[in-house]
Amino acid sequence: MANEPTTPREDNEETKLLREEVSMRRGESASRDAKEAVTEKLKNRVALAAIVLTTALSFIGNIRGNRADAITQHKDAGTQARRQAAELWSYYQTKLAERTSLELAHDRLRLDLKKRGLSRDDPSIKLEALKLTEYEERVRDFDTDTQQVFYRVQDLEKQEDIEQREVAEPARAVDRYELASKLITLALILLSVTILSTQAWLFFAGLALGAVGVLLAFDGYFLFF
Repeated sequence: MANEPTTPREDNEETKLLREEVSMRRGESASRDAKEAVTEKLKNRVALAAIVLTTALSFIGNIRGNRADAITQHKDAGTQARRQAAELWSYYQTKLAERTSLELAHDRLRLDLKKRGLSRDDPSIKLEALKLTEYEERVRDFDTDTQQVFYRVQDLEKQEDIEQREVAEPARAVDRYELASKLITLALILLSVTILSTQAWLFFAGLALGAVGVLLAFDGYFLFF
C-alpha cells in the first residue's frame, strides 16, 4: 500500500519540531561546554593555589626547623651553664669550709702562743711561726681562689639567664609557624575537596585559610606582635 502523501502543514510541524530539538541540543551542548570551561578554570586556580601553598608550607617547615634548632641550642647552653654553676658553687662552698678550718687552726695557735706569753718573733717558736705564716698564706690563696670561683658562678648564672631569654623569641615564632602550618594544611585539604566537588565556595574558603596561614608565618618570621 503506497504511503499517503503528507500535507504542507504536517511538513511544517515536523520541521518545527526538528528545529526545536536541534536548538535544544545546541543549548545543552553550549551549557555543558560553559560548565566544563568554568570547572576547568576553577581546577586551574585550585592547582595554582595548591602550588603556592605547598611551597609556603615547605618554606615554613624549614624555618620552623631552624628556629627549633635554635631553641634546642639555647636550652642546652643554659643547662650546661646551670650545671657548671652548680658544680662551681659546690666547690666554692667546700673552699669556704676549708678556709674556715684554716682560720680556726690559725686562731687556736695564736691563742695558745698568747697563753704561753710568747710572741711570734720569739726564736724558740720558729715551727709555730712557720705554721702561722703557712695558715695565713693558704687563707689568702683560698680568698683569691674562692673570689674567682664566685665571679665565675655569677657569670654562668648570667649566661643561663641570657640563654633562657634567647629562647623566648624563637619559641614565639615556632608557635606561629605551627599554627600557620595547620591552617595551610587545612586549606590544602579544602582545595583537594574543591577539585572533587567543583564547589567554588570551597576554593575561596581554602584560599582564605591559606592566606591567614601565610600571614601568621610572616608574623612568625618578623614577630610583629
